[in-house]
Amino acid sequence: MLYDVIVVGSGISGLYAALYARRAGLNVALICKSNPLRSNSAVASGGINAVLKTTRQDSIREHISDTLKGADKLGRFSSVSAMVAGAEEIINELQAMGVVFDTTDEGTIAQRPFGGTKASRTCYIADKTGASITQTLLVQCRKEGVNILQNHVMLSIATYKDQLSGITLLRRRDSQVIAFACKSLILAGGGYAGIYRGHSTNSQESSGDVIAIALRAKMRLSNMEFVQFHPTTLANSGTLISEAARGEGAYIVDESGERFTDELLTRDKLSRDIVKHQLSGHSVYLDFRHLGEELIDKKLPSARKHALNGAGIDILNELLPITPSAHYTMGGIWVRDNTSTDIPNVFACGECAYSGVHGANRLGGNSLLEAAYFGRLAGIEASRAAKKGEFHPIDYALVDKESRYVEAILEGENRFNINTMRRNLGNNLYKNAGVFRTHDTLANALEYVHYLMKMSSGLCCVNKERSDNVELMSIIEFRNALTVAESMVMSALAREESRGVHYRDDFPQSDEKNYEVNTIIRRLAGTFLRISFEGHLSSDWWYRIRQFFHA
Repeated sequence: MLYDVIVVGSGISGLYAALYARRAGLNVALICKSNPLRSNSAVASGGINAVLKTTRQDSIREHISDTLKGADKLGRFSSVSAMVAGAEEIINELQAMGVVFDTTDEGTIAQRPFGGTKASRTCYIADKTGASITQTLLVQCRKEGVNILQNHVMLSIATYKDQLSGITLLRRRDSQVIAFACKSLILAGGGYAGIYRGHSTNSQESSGDVIAIALRAKMRLSNMEFVQFHPTTLANSGTLISEAARGEGAYIVDESGERFTDELLTRDKLSRDIVKHQLSGHSVYLDFRHLGEELIDKKLPSARKHALNGAGIDILNELLPITPSAHYTMGGIWVRDNTSTDIPNVFACGECAYSGVHGANRLGGNSLLEAAYFGRLAGIEASRAAKKGEFHPIDYALVDKESRYVEAILEGENRFNINTMRRNLGNNLYKNAGVFRTHDTLANALEYVHYLMKMSSGLCCVNKERSDNVELMSIIEFRNALTVAESMVMSALAREESRGVHYRDDFPQSDEKNYEVNTIIRRLAGTFLRISFEGHLSSDWWYRIRQFFHA
């Protein structure tokens, strides 16, 4: 199949990108490995940030300032300012498509405060904002003619003489490896917090597939060590209790009812406060009891449902046990301000990309905004590139290589339990590369990841059926997760300081002289990785020179 633009990923960023590429009059395919509504965007519940009216309490300048402060000196000002300035337009566009935001008694869009700011700038639909936006964009994409291909798993990027020619995919209905040609490719496959299996708000499908694929294609990754732990998840399951709960006034307390922290701290600081309190022997809870049934049922219905279904607790009259869990990843594929990457005509957006907006720590409400803004931008830029570009031949030796890879997994003799290995990886990462880290714990994590890499060659399908083989999917995801985990832990070892969500007990202070820069990972020959530290400008100097002389 030939497409002008292929988008991989069906979250808000991917849907927005596909929609804008289609509006440019191009033939667009959107690839998703399962149901398009199973993305992390669809379960993002809190809201989307935007300054809709300048007041004494809030302005675009304040939003930029809060975002850069949260980013802990690693935010890219050009990206942050562009996103924040475009936020109101995004909200108006979503409304025009049919997203119905909650409103005040006066009929204006209601906004509430989130962590990291005292301003009320987060627009919301009760506590199901992400689901509402995702569903609306999906309907719009279908209405405008985007080709949505479910149950296709991306395996690799195909190039010809260093130019994009297409992608290889696993077609799940028959486990066949196929190739699609395209002029532009947009990677929007989400983050990698799901590798913390058993300690994550993400599904196990959030294994960083497109990030691992990008690394194998010699594309740069950046700031992989920055993994955000959401402070309020159900203690036994990792189910997310949205920041909307604290925005509406829920308290964080211990077993004695003491409020030992500020509920609206940034997520990194709040997670550390909670874990410290737990390590000193306390249990930690969310307290909704003072909010009343009317407010909870109107603004926090999902929180009440999750508490009842996941913990058997009625938050109207009981405390809800909570703990931090891996939730969002700031690192990812290195991109420029226009979402372009190291390979011409390949773009990346959303959680899989490092746009520089979140730096070392993301503010609540900024992820949906980033997804929408940079998804739209990627769609525009990719369509421009596609109109200027041409199709290149696909080397079918790559297709044959991927086919043999899949056949080996399907037909080989299995020696290990995939589910046990995934859980063990998650437990090890949470213990050794979690909220608190040291050189020794990170070294232990890296050693275990390398051990699992060796063992993963013995993972094969027990079930040899070729139609929708879930086991095959799990093994491919797990091997991608190990690639991503190795990059994450190596980056964390290299950054010998504490900054944002990356907290080193052995280096508890930030080091502005040596580490106020981005971690860059490149793949060299074979499986060797090289880590360097680069500023925003130095990462892009040669590209800027070429652009200047070709302008």
